[in-house]
Amino acid sequence: TNAIYGGAAAVRASVEKSIKDLNCGYLDLCLIHWPVPGKHVEAYRELEACKRDGLIISCGVSNYTVEDYQELTADSGVNERPVVNQLEVNPFLYRKNTLTFFESQGVKIQSYRALRDGKAFDHPVVVQVATAAGKTPAQVLGRWCVQKGFIYIPKSVKRERMEENAAVFDWTLDATQMAKLDSLTSEAHLATFKELYRKCVVRDTPLATAENPGTKENITVD
Repeated sequence: TNAIYGGAAAVRASVEKSIKDLNCGYLDLCLIHWPVPGKHVEAYRELEACKRDGLIISCGVSNYTVEDYQELTADSGVNERPVVNQLEVNPFLYRKNTLTFFESQGVKIQSYRALRDGKAFDHPVVVQVATAAGKTPAQVLGRWCVQKGFIYIPKSVKRERMEENAAVFDWTLDATQMAKLDSLTSEAHLATFKELYRKCVVRDTPLATAENPGTKENITVD
């Protein structure tokens, strides 16, 4: 968020630093991490400029609501829609209307926290489905994500966990199991998401302490 707030020069410097740190000639995909109020559109335009200069192959966004996307694409200086919106997606934050909207726009959803940092592995419904399927809770959450058509990129530093997390492509959850998992998102989960969004769009920027940071009040939460 600090690079986004810093403007075009800061965005380009961040891209160039990533390329240098990775010791590669370009980035396959680069995302605007959060839609910082009053800043994210300019930042995305600079990603497009980096793409034209051969530094990036594809541009994307992360943590964008429907309203953030609409603000972005309404800007006359934006020429290409993002290819990806990276969101927290799991059965405990299944925002159907938001996900359907981005699907209608041709924007792929890349899920982070698909495994909910392991915090849902002992949830009764997850355990029940895992037992019936003969799989681990992590595999059930991963398979749910894959079966929904989202890009699933779990994170682990342990080889055995990596292998476990990857074993989600040669089996399926039935309709009843999927419906049980779909129902786990509560109003409390959505309220927590909204509060976190409001904090994170201005985090690590001067807007965090501003009286009126420009954060969107009315967003599509579900």
